[in-house]
Amino acid sequence: MQELNTGKGKILIVERSTNVNSRVSGTIRRCGVDDAAMLHRLSVETYVDTFDGTSSDEDMEKYLEETYAEPVLRKELANPDSVFFVILMPSGAQTKARVGIGRGVGDAGDLLDSANAGKSRNSVKYPDDPANTVNSVNSTDPGKFSETAISAEIPAGYMKLNFGDAQIEDMGPNAMEVQRLYIQKAFKGCGLGTQLMNLALDTARERGLHKVWLGVWEHNEPAKRFYAGKGFVRVGQHDFWQGDDKQTDYLMAQDL
Repeated sequence: MQELNTGKGKILIVERSTNVNSRVSGTIRRCGVDDAAMLHRLSVETYVDTFDGTSSDEDMEKYLEETYAEPVLRKELANPDSVFFVILMPSGAQTKARVGIGRGVGDAGDLLDSANAGKSRNSVKYPDDPANTVNSVNSTDPGKFSETAISAEIPAGYMKLNFGDAQIEDMGPNAMEVQRLYIQKAFKGCGLGTQLMNLALDTARERGLHKVWLGVWEHNEPAKRFYAGKGFVRVGQHDFWQGDDKQTDYLMAQDL
């Protein structure tokens, strides 16, 4: 990973093989308020891909409306104690990524990336810039991302970090929460989840914090194994409401 200063803010450049014969590069950047529409689409799509069928349609719809509506995301994006990052991949890489899915490419745990950093499911400071706005929606279906996207890059996943009072649990003054971490289905297996998690841990260290924590659904065994492999251990649990459906998330943390 390397960091470039473009004059319009810092951009983190990441690279990862998507299949044995091809190498693609992507970028991780901080999101600004103008990214709310893009984050809305990406959040809804990845959440439904991950948790569809875990509650009634009514509860799912209620949760999505309450959690991922654009005004809600705009407020979160404007909160100085919350930071969103999006990872962007070249539009042509989506087809290549599909080739690699489930074939030993990338980190095995990243096949489960969109099992997120929790169903709390719902750092570095870069200036907001209109040039950061990503328009990568399929022109025929505004609810889906596709390799036919007009822009040169597509949002392949995102992460939300919380500090201070933005955290949904009190883990002490030196803690950071990884509240959301999702990867699009077409890009699972490319190591993008690991790259975002590495950025989260680096961000906590740069801020002088000593604990990173997250929530994960109690029945999501693959995700629990993934986070355990990243050094997280269970430290408790809390209730999570998906609409009117009360569920349980395990709290996992690691000391830095």
